[in-house]
Amino acid sequence: PLVVFEGRIEFDDDEATDHFENLQSTNWQTVRWKPPPAGAPLSGEKHIGWRTEFRSMEVQLTDFENAAFTVFVVLISRVILYFDLNLYMPLSKVDENMRRAHSRDAINTEKFWFRQTIMPPDSRRSSFTADGEHRPTCCGDLTLQECTVHEILMGKGDFRGLVPLVMAYLDMIDTDTGTLNQVSNYLQFICARASGELMSPAAWMRRFVMRHPAYKHDSVVPQRVAADLMATCHRIGAGLEKVPEL
Repeated sequence: PLVVFEGRIEFDDDEATDHFENLQSTNWQTVRWKPPPAGAPLSGEKHIGWRTEFRSMEVQLTDFENAAFTVFVVLISRVILYFDLNLYMPLSKVDENMRRAHSRDAINTEKFWFRQTIMPPDSRRSSFTADGEHRPTCCGDLTLQECTVHEILMGKGDFRGLVPLVMAYLDMIDTDTGTLNQVSNYLQFICARASGELMSPAAWMRRFVMRHPAYKHDSVVPQRVAADLMATCHRIGAGLEKVPEL
């Protein structure tokens, strides 16, 4: 549904972006395209640029987990720019992926649409309209395949996977040994989560509730269970309690 605020309907679209954002905001999903705000300079030192905001992060329980996912997202952004990757997909497939991602334990039970050819299209390739007009292609080989999260990260068939591309990028920029080892630890952890070797926080929380003696298996979480869960999460985040499954 569109979001319309009282008193913010009649706008000059040359001066304000509210109408655009009302449409744009319905398609944020895992990334959000962020043009410069209306009135912002479009050149010079104060130009903030055309940005893409990654919105797929969720807060994890420990500093290590948060660092791992944050570093991975930053590195993926660098890899996209460095190799000029083409990750365009039909929005209908993005919506389908989001629907599947909301399933319980989706990381282990669902597959997601993902491009198999992500290298940029050859600029020499082009197509022609019915009247013979030259029109460059924008999306290249739009071959999609259903993949597990682990396959998206580590590759499947001819698709190299995102993690090998990150490692290739780190090698090409001559990353020092200490940084490379730290990043490798982060990537190994993320891949272990994706493969099911480690539990997701959501799966661990569900198991905690299910095993709690005060839970009656009636879909009602008593205050005692909620309090114990929050206390345990705090201890894990503070490093006072270790949970190897995570």
